[in-house]
Amino acid sequence: MRGAWTRFRRSAEGAGAVEFALIAPIMILVMLASVEIPRAVMTGQRLARSARTMADLISRQNLGSLDDVYAAGAAVTRPYDTTGMGVVLSAVGVYADGTGFVSKVCSSKARSATPRNVNSIIGPAPAASQEAKSRYVMAEVTFPYKPLFSILPGLRNYTFSYAITWPIRKGTTYNGKPEIVLPDGKPCA
Repeated sequence: MRGAWTRFRRSAEGAGAVEFALIAPIMILVMLASVEIPRAVMTGQRLARSARTMADLISRQNLGSLDDVYAAGAAVTRPYDTTGMGVVLSAVGVYADGTGFVSKVCSSKARSATPRNVNSIIGPAPAASQEAKSRYVMAEVTFPYKPLFSILPGLRNYTFSYAITWPIRKGTTYNGKPEIVLPDGKPCA
């Protein structure tokens, strides 16, 4: 009996299999995470670029249709599938409000999302628009991320959300200031 116990303690057979069984799950998790995390980061970067692209496009002139703007926003996100990406485009006016300035929606359009209500308050004006009757546009993008592997719990129900403000580049002059009016919208009051 004592000899069998001594042989069992000194035996190295099967030690590699036990070590592999302990390390393999961690190695697989690291391998899958090394694919999923960069994919999530790149998707987020592409969505932010998409919002900037759409804000830049609508800041140039009044458009009869936003289909090309939405198409450009989707093209920037390729090769990632952003089906279901919610987009809200808004033309915004800045108004004096007591001691500061407040931003209000003048016109808003959306795709796969709900547009902002006209005259709803967005919040304080951006630093570059801290002037009464200033105008800017805003593009908001939301996208529920769909991971390839559902092993990372933080990515399973993650939703990317970006709001980009952009100054008016050209627009049409209303009330002495150039501004953008989105399709079926009206100029700021």
